[in-house]
Amino acid sequence: MTPIHEDEHLLVLEKPSGLLSVPGRGPDKQDCLASRVQATYPEALVVHRLDQDTSGLLVMARGIEAQRRMSRLFETRQVHKRYIAVVAGQVLQSQQDVESDEEGWRTIEGPILLDWERRPIHIVHPDGKPSRTRWRALQSSNTATLVELEPVTGRTHQLRVHLQSIGHPMLGDALYAPAAVRALCPRLLLHAQSLAFPHPFTDEPMAFSAPTDWSANAPYGAFKEMPQMSFETFKQQALAEGFDEVLERIWAPDLVLDTHTHPFAVKVRVTAGQMWLSIGTQKRYLTPGDEFSVAREEPHAEHYGPEGATFWVARKN
Repeated sequence: MTPIHEDEHLLVLEKPSGLLSVPGRGPDKQDCLASRVQATYPEALVVHRLDQDTSGLLVMARGIEAQRRMSRLFETRQVHKRYIAVVAGQVLQSQQDVESDEEGWRTIEGPILLDWERRPIHIVHPDGKPSRTRWRALQSSNTATLVELEPVTGRTHQLRVHLQSIGHPMLGDALYAPAAVRALCPRLLLHAQSLAFPHPFTDEPMAFSAPTDWSANAPYGAFKEMPQMSFETFKQQALAEGFDEVLERIWAPDLVLDTHTHPFAVKVRVTAGQMWLSIGTQKRYLTPGDEFSVAREEPHAEHYGPEGATFWVARKN
């Protein structure tokens, strides 16, 4: 990863969509921005994160003292972030009764809570943490609106949850958008486009920008085609790894399979829909492109989303 800014205390980087900010659970979740940066800058430390599917600007600290000072700037809200997003529908029409300031900014206030049974999904709920987002429309079409967003608080998935809560989920959002809205774009259309803060050692004003070419009009931007694995490729890889058979399975919407075991080991790749897999105390949310393995006789539970799920499964007897 090549920084867009580098000094003796800080690195500012532009994270691509689809890359984790920090390592996740499991061997397939170890590639991330932090590890790539630390391969060149071993002293670099994480200060904040972006969701895996969100792209844009992120700052890392070079050393413990820089991390401490940058974290303090975040805690005292001296770091100002703005995002760009494309959301479904005409948000100005649905929110016309919400008061705006002279620059067109409106506010969404809604406490955010982790939906424990459906984690990592979050919801607006009275028992959640107070959360505030400022937004303004930049461009509208019959199908979508290009918006600028400013998170006043910094809750997990805040921008995605707040826009979904007023009826305007983000295009390409695998967690919070219905299938028809997800299908409008091959990635989540949420991008951290500007970052400003006083330098933690010199107080010099620092400001960075990473603009996009996104639009409220289809196709909404220029996006790289994601390489797609074919069933035949998955099958040949699985057979080479010693699996005995490979097949496609389709599961019904909202199906719940309580804890059970199989007399065979499986390797699975999700190709459509969504599901939650529970093994022991760990619960994973899986969407198309995700893979998982379950050992022979390993207890696990499955919960399928409102659209059900389709996956390829390799079995080893």
